[in-house]
Formats: sequence, C-alpha cells, structure tokens
Amino acid sequence: MAKKLTGSLILACVLTLPSVVAYSYASSSVAQTAAEAAKAKPDTPVALTGHLVKSLGEEKYLFKDHSGEVEVEIDNALWRDIEVLTNTTVTLKGEVDDEWQGVEIEIDAIDLLAD
Repeated sequence: MAKKLTGSLILACVLTLPSVVAYSYASSSVAQTAAEAAKAKPDTPVALTGHLVKSLGEEKYLFKDHSGEVEVEIDNALWRDIEVLTNTTVTLKGEVDDEWQGVEIEIDAIDLLAD
C-alpha cells in the first residue's frame, strides 16, 4: 500500500511539472524595446522591432528603435540570404545572454516587415 501511494505521489508530481514550467515562462516579461533589452536580466526573452543601423563586426550589429540603441549578436547562419538595409524594418527575437564580457542580446530569429 505504501509503495502504491509513494508511486502515485511521484507520478502526480512529474505530470504536473510541465504545466508549472510553461506557466512561469508565459508569465515572464518580454523586452520589446532597445531600452528594455539593455536593462533586462539574463534569459529575458526579447522581441525587438526597428532597424539594424550598423555592422560592428564578428556577428555584432547595432539595433535602433524609438527608445534608443542596443548591440545585438546575430549568428551568420540566421541571415538565410536575406538582405537588410538601414531603412529595412525588422523584428528580432531572442534573449538576453550573460557572457563573461557582459550582457548581450543573442538573436535567434530575424523577420522582415513590409513597410
């Protein structure tokens, strides 16, 4: 009887864990401006809409929106033969990453917006 109760209790805990994790991620805030992203804590999701105004070299770019500018890192593999000019409006999705040289915004996806 004790083994069945212990097994049932463990099973119940394991089955409810994914819903608790999904809820906590859904409730976390998303940085939506350059100013918010620059001040955000590590692992904060970002969804930035604006312009890539300058290449800083080594996969680093300067992103600008109405709130200001922030440096972002975009892996070369994400470009997928797309062309972005300084007046092209883009949405960048990723997260704030804590690196040894400081906080950086690591981009996971680039979407072009029709102007």
